[in-house]
Amino acid sequence: MGRRNEHSREQQREMAIGAAELLIVSEGTAGFSMRKVAKAIGYTVGQLYLVFDNQDGLFVALNERTAEAIYSALCDALVDEDEPLARLRALAAAYVAFAQRHPNRWQLMYEHRLPAGVAAPRANVLRVQRSFELVGKELAAALPKLGKAELSEATTALWSGVHGISVLAVTGKLVWSGVTDYSRLCDVLVEGFVAGMRQGRPKAKAR
Repeated sequence: MGRRNEHSREQQREMAIGAAELLIVSEGTAGFSMRKVAKAIGYTVGQLYLVFDNQDGLFVALNERTAEAIYSALCDALVDEDEPLARLRALAAAYVAFAQRHPNRWQLMYEHRLPAGVAAPRANVLRVQRSFELVGKELAAALPKLGKAELSEATTALWSGVHGISVLAVTGKLVWSGVTDYSRLCDVLVEGFVAGMRQGRPKAKAR
């Protein structure tokens, strides 16, 4: 029998998110269920569904927490860096390191899909966007001649590359290469990208 009226709705919400996070960390999505979350916090599944409409809603809340953690990790990485290129390298390395330390949480944030026609809450989108904007700000300092549209495109391209390194680091798909220092791989990517952009933005080919 689940307990009743021991916690406010907001307290139950925070308890559920915390329990869900622990389950994702230890078992990933394969071992996840709302029933396990309810059991962990001492409430019935029915009571849990009064707090979250469904599992998607709980995942969205958990992903918001993960996005906050990523942003904090990126900000921390900038504390001891002053030079623009060094700050970009630090951001890239911090992002990959977060993915390696918290693979299940990180993967959930990018692999979870809401049902067709259901949009992600604006708060969720803004939390992810904030990290992207942080990268854009540092790239603008390294490449001050870029216009707004060019900067957005360059930021997207660079961070897509960093994200790709993260995917390979987490899944172990680069084991054949002998690469173990992913921060160095980030350095190569960032330095090469910025150097290339400083030489001139590549022209789009006519189709």
